[in-house]
Amino acid sequence: MTSGTSVPELNSLAGIAWEQEVIMPKFRFETIQFGEITTIEEELASADLASLSAVEKANAALVAGARPGVDQSGSVIKVYDEAGYLVATVNFSELLREDPDAMQPVVSDPPTEEPGVMRSG
Repeated sequence: MTSGTSVPELNSLAGIAWEQEVIMPKFRFETIQFGEITTIEEELASADLASLSAVEKANAALVAGARPGVDQSGSVIKVYDEAGYLVATVNFSELLREDPDAMQPVVSDPPTEEPGVMRSG
């Protein structure tokens, strides 16, 4: 090598780039079912993926809680970003009304006029 940098030095420099950790944003999922609030946090790459994850969680909850006479239409999943702003809301009632042949999930976009009002503590 004519540049004055040895192979071990180049390998150690390349190793530094590979060792850097990619930090993804955290999203908080609040599931409100039967008057109880369950909160979980997940690291996801974007708000869009968090919204899709909320739809999957809602569908899973509907299947898990599918008992005759149990009405889950009042249940909801709210997704907040790290700053506490509402990113998405998934109403179970909308999923129950959704056409079973349709592939598009129903996700309510949060209002954008006053984001401070939608902050969660």
